[in-house]
Amino acid sequence: MKAPTANYQLLKYLGDNIITPGSTLLDVGCGPRLYSNPFKRTCSEILCVDAWAKIKPDVVADLEKERIQDVVSGKRYDYIFMIDFIEHLDKQAGLDLIEDCKSICDKKIFLLTPMEEIWNDNHHNVMNKDLWSYGNAYDHHKSVWHPEDFPGWTPVNVHKKFGSFYTGVWEAS
Repeated sequence: MKAPTANYQLLKYLGDNIITPGSTLLDVGCGPRLYSNPFKRTCSEILCVDAWAKIKPDVVADLEKERIQDVVSGKRYDYIFMIDFIEHLDKQAGLDLIEDCKSICDKKIFLLTPMEEIWNDNHHNVMNKDLWSYGNAYDHHKSVWHPEDFPGWTPVNVHKKFGSFYTGVWEAS
């Protein structure tokens, strides 16, 4: 029997430890909705936000230029996903977005981001016609993150594949 994939383990972790039935979920930088779609039956509402209109998010918004509070019209969410996303913003915009997300989150934010520079692979992926992100200029990496960038967050170990990523949970008080 094959070992579970990293994405499977991440989805299992989210389902077992983060998302509760009937809750609301905001998926920031949703991409192809890999992580929010599995919770369609669990959540009472899911809003997916991304800058790239081609993937047809619920809301198209460039979060380097727009504040999340304005994008969601002041609505609050139980849970917010920022999975494999924050590195696509410049560092200050990413830090500002994290703080803004905290202000509209009632329970938990789950974040996953690489902790190393992978500029060449990422730029190659954007130009690879076989990948979902082909042609998505918003998918370029702009910032590198480290554990100390997330004070007050609880790091979690979801799968060994994510060893070069920061994976953490912030909880509202």
